[in-house]
Amino acid sequence: MNVASPLWIFDLDNTLHNATPHIFPHINRSMTAYLQQHLHLDEEAASALRMHYWQRYGATLTGLMRHHGTKPEHFLWHTHQFPDLERMVLREPRLRHVLKALPGKKVVFSNAPQRYATSVDGYERVTLEDGSLLELNSASEVAVHYTPTE
Repeated sequence: MNVASPLWIFDLDNTLHNATPHIFPHINRSMTAYLQQHLHLDEEAASALRMHYWQRYGATLTGLMRHHGTKPEHFLWHTHQFPDLERMVLREPRLRHVLKALPGKKVVFSNAPQRYATSVDGYERVTLEDGSLLELNSASEVAVHYTPTE
């Protein structure tokens, strides 16, 4: 009997690096600005709507897609601009060692654009041995297929 090797799926932000102090506040400001510009809202209304969609749907983008027809690629491109990303990423010094010790296949999952996830992974220097990265632009688009190798 063959035993399948485990599949580890890691969320990128706040799992493989700490996004709370620098990256999430930047994204929140960018999302509020996006809502201001594209829905013609003032800052207070845009921030309230962003939070409402996040609380109701678990993601601001989901609310924008459902209620305003927002294209995920457009929203993610505008809200994930980081001219100083390398300085914003807080590294976890022992993470690479811990990940290498885990048996099986390891993939990174993110609902951010691939260029952002790849950049963070590069700055964090934890690229997994097969370079796996899953990109997700909306919850309805994800499909993970994995067949363990013997």
